Amino acid sequence: MPKFLSTRISVVSRGGSKGGGSAVDASGYIDREKRYSEYDGHTYYPDAKEDLVHKEVDIPENAPREYLDPSILWNEVEKVEKAKNAQLCRMMKASLPNEWTYELAVEVVRKYVMENFVSKGMCCDWAIHDSVNKHGQRNLHFHCLMTMRSMDENGKWLPKQRKIYILDEQGNKIRQGKNYKCKTEHVTDWDDKGKAKEWRKNLSDLINQTNEAIGVGEKWEHRSFKELGLDILPTIHLGSEANALENKGIHTERGDYNRKVMELRGVAKYINVMSATINSIKDTAKRQAATVKNEITELIDKVVKRHGRMQLPIISGKYLRKVSHREKLQDPDVMKGFAEKKGITTFDELQAYIDEHGAVYDKLAADHDKGTARVDVLSAKISAWERYKGFMEVYNKSQSLKGLARLKFDKENRATLDAMPKEYERFRKVIPKGEKITPDAWRKEIDKIIDGQDPILEKMVGEVYDLAYAEVIGYNRDNEQREHMNEVKQKEREQERSHKPQRKHSYQER
Repeated sequence: MPKFLSTRISVVSRGGSKGGGSAVDASGYIDREKRYSEYDGHTYYPDAKEDLVHKEVDIPENAPREYLDPSILWNEVEKVEKAKNAQLCRMMKASLPNEWTYELAVEVVRKYVMENFVSKGMCCDWAIHDSVNKHGQRNLHFHCLMTMRSMDENGKWLPKQRKIYILDEQGNKIRQGKNYKCKTEHVTDWDDKGKAKEWRKNLSDLINQTNEAIGVGEKWEHRSFKELGLDILPTIHLGSEANALENKGIHTERGDYNRKVMELRGVAKYINVMSATINSIKDTAKRQAATVKNEITELIDKVVKRHGRMQLPIISGKYLRKVSHREKLQDPDVMKGFAEKKGITTFDELQAYIDEHGAVYDKLAADHDKGTARVDVLSAKISAWERYKGFMEVYNKSQSLKGLARLKFDKENRATLDAMPKEYERFRKVIPKGEKITPDAWRKEIDKIIDGQDPILEKMVGEVYDLAYAEVIGYNRDNEQREHMNEVKQKEREQERSHKPQRKHSYQER
């Protein structure tokens, strides 16, 4: 059974019995930021949630650059819409695989938004959230706000609809009273009936393409049970808890879709081994808890007593962004097992571990990035040569001909020959004059670099998971201290209020 894509697409409008919605408010909600609306004079405050993974605004080339500021963008949208029941923006919410790293999710959503919305002329404000319910089930998903008006080449908003006159058989307007018979049609196809289904399909296709590239076998389906001809009642989305028993592999550190995906061969084995030994780690932690008391286990016990599970630094986590199976980092037994395995009993030892292994990871990442940068250079050379080669062949053919044969050939290939000088200049920006053109050697070097990346990536994965464990423990320590201080201050305020002298009653009250 495939995984069914969960999406919700709606329109934010001013109409409605409850006074309607606000584009500024919707933007503040998904970005988790306070927003002021110039249209209604209200300041909108977001929910106090720590689930924001990433937020971003992407706009087409013809849009004003100041629209990259979401506050300016949505206040301008509110300003251009005059009607009291105006449709302000379109909102989309869609689920993502919980197995993905945050970094991968950002790259995939950016690609999806750019290809499906921004390239069509929409301004988009989008954000990724990783929420958790009371049972600890995680729900990685994204929200996207899209403008509903297109723009001209100067960045001016265009009407949503245009008037089309109905013509007779001779092509003349048909008189209807004092006016002419006409109809209205949308300027864009964004409101077409099949668009929502198209967007859903494109998202599920991209998710499946990404899963395949990183070695995750789960297939996502955008069609409903009814569309698939299945007589099954829809089930409740189970989230990561139901998927935690399955090993999905590891994801790429970089989700760059402009070049070949470097699949992490051999790294999946590391995670499978790690997942297979998770129960033994828990057992070790439980046995040690009875005999060993230390700062780390005491902290974990306090956090579990307060929250039921470890808390995740979703916004600030440097290493958390790079790992999958984040639900494991909330399991107190797993965290105790990690500390025991590494011999970490104090917060000083924890910080020393982070400093030491953070430096190791940074060195590995620098080596990996160096190889990746070289692959980018070589790939650019191959692309430049493949593009220029066709122009060069036409040019050389023209030079080899004479008389009428050359005139005829040049006439048939005029566009290519006219573009030759510009293409040559473009080609030489990538491959300078005098450099040998060796595409076969470039491809061999790329293959060699990719093969050499495997051991580096395997070490990086080991380090980044351990650093994520340490990072979560450190975050919970700081968070526990903040919450404890807040409780102390609250008690002090209550005591101050209880010790204040009673106000004497006035004569009238007596």
